[in-house]
Amino acid sequence: MSLERQWKLASRKHACSQTEEPFTEGQPFYTAIFWDEEEGEFRREDYSEEAWKERKDGAAPFSFWRSLYEPPVPDQKRQDAVDKEDAEEALKRMISENDPNTIKTRYLLAIMLERKKILQQIDAQEKDGQKLVIYKRRKTEEIFIVPDPGLELDEIPRIQAEVLSLMPL
Repeated sequence: MSLERQWKLASRKHACSQTEEPFTEGQPFYTAIFWDEEEGEFRREDYSEEAWKERKDGAAPFSFWRSLYEPPVPDQKRQDAVDKEDAEEALKRMISENDPNTIKTRYLLAIMLERKKILQQIDAQEKDGQKLVIYKRRKTEEIFIVPDPGLELDEIPRIQAEVLSLMPL
C-alpha cells in the first residue's frame, strides 16, 4: 500500500478496546495507532489507563497519546462555520477519492483546518521514508494520517489557489 495517500481512522471509542468497559466523563484514557502488516493499514485502539498498563497484545504502537474522555452530547448541533465544514468535507472527499495528484492540496487543507482549531496535530512519525503527520479532530477525536509532501515555498500560492477554488464564495 502506497504512503502517497491520507488515512482516516475511526473516531474515539466510548469503551476500552481491551476490557470493553465504557469510559466515564473525565476518565483518562490512551489512544494508540498501530500499523497492521497483514491489512496494510493503520488501526486505532482506545484503552483505559489500567488496560494500557496491562496490554496483552505486546505490539508496539506507531503513535500514542493520553486524553480525558468527554462523552458525546446527544443531538448536538454542529457549531462550525460553513467555511470550516466545507474545508473539512473537501478533505474527507479527497481522502476517499485517494487521487495522488491531490496530496499537496490535502496537506494544505489539513494545515488550514489545524489553524482553524478543527484538527490538532498530535504526532509526526516516519514510515518507509515518508513523514506522516497525525491529526485528530478536536470534537470527535477522529484520526487523520496525512503524508507531508515537503512543499516548497514557490508551490504554496498555486496550491492555495486550488484550495480556494474548492470553497464556496
